[in-house]
Amino acid sequence: MSKKRAEKTSERIKCVKCGFENPAEMKFCGNCGAKLTVAEAQKCTSSLESLIMLHLTGSLYLLISLAFNSLIRANTSFILMFVLPYLASTVLGLYAAYMLYKGVSGKYSKIISLAAIISGLVPALILFIIGLGIRGVIGPAWIIFLVNAWLLWKKRTEI
Repeated sequence: MSKKRAEKTSERIKCVKCGFENPAEMKFCGNCGAKLTVAEAQKCTSSLESLIMLHLTGSLYLLISLAFNSLIRANTSFILMFVLPYLASTVLGLYAAYMLYKGVSGKYSKIISLAAIISGLVPALILFIIGLGIRGVIGPAWIIFLVNAWLLWKKRTEI
């Protein structure tokens, strides 16, 4: 077998319908029969990369918010309301991004992603609403989590 032929056989195309890994030369999925196109596989990969980046961005934003948001730092009673969920969301978001990056898919990765989104969205939205009346303490973190949730919902069958 030539080197070029060996490289070609190692390439795989993931079916966007069922997720089955097919050899690159296949025209139709060997599992479900759906038509395979490289453009759809690349589109699937780019939206997965977007989900990974949103998890990383949300986690980084929460850490920055914990360090610099004056409303959180001014009131120690907010520790249970904001700090613990923010830390949980950060850890879960980083773990979800790592799992998706490594190609771990299935129900477990969806649950971790959803837990990261919810534990970040709820306190970020509450903090945004509280901060509307106080100058300099609002932030758009809740938008990051809404977009992340929408993208996860959109990819729910492919992850």
